[in-house]
Amino acid sequence: MRIYLPLLDADAAALAPHGSSAAPAASDATSSKSAPAAVPSRVRLEADRPVWGVTPSVQAEHPGEDPEDLEYEALQDAVYAALESSPRPVTGARRVAVLAGDVSDGAVTDASETHGAFGLRAVRAEDVRLASVHVTELGADAVRADDTDPALLWFDVAEIPAALAYLHEDASAS
Repeated sequence: MRIYLPLLDADAAALAPHGSSAAPAASDATSSKSAPAAVPSRVRLEADRPVWGVTPSVQAEHPGEDPEDLEYEALQDAVYAALESSPRPVTGARRVAVLAGDVSDGAVTDASETHGAFGLRAVRAEDVRLASVHVTELGADAVRADDTDPALLWFDVAEIPAALAYLHEDASAS
């Protein structure tokens, strides 16, 4: 099942490239390039963590609705949750990110009463196989002030380092 989870600090730390990225020593005449950093493609979903997604029951409640439109709505709900219920307030020019990934169907349960129509809750810990990262183009205050859905930049899993770098740029400088 595809889920959308607001990026937490622990997720960002887990996604930091691993491996050697240091330049070779000056005395190493045989090597001119550093080893490529490994880009993680999974994060740990802990039990009770809120996430968003399109369940079969949501699809049944919206017969004839394009499944991609429902996925888009779930992603947008996750963006707003990242703005409003993050462990630390997201304000000013700070951007937010949402991870899109896949878990087994039994890893999540309905939480629509507390987290909206697409709200889910993890029932057990499981690795999320990441598909993409979505980062708001604007900073938090600008997203809140705009009456349309936040513009999101899409990053492939191979682009996680670039997504994290963009996330930490000052959105007011863009």
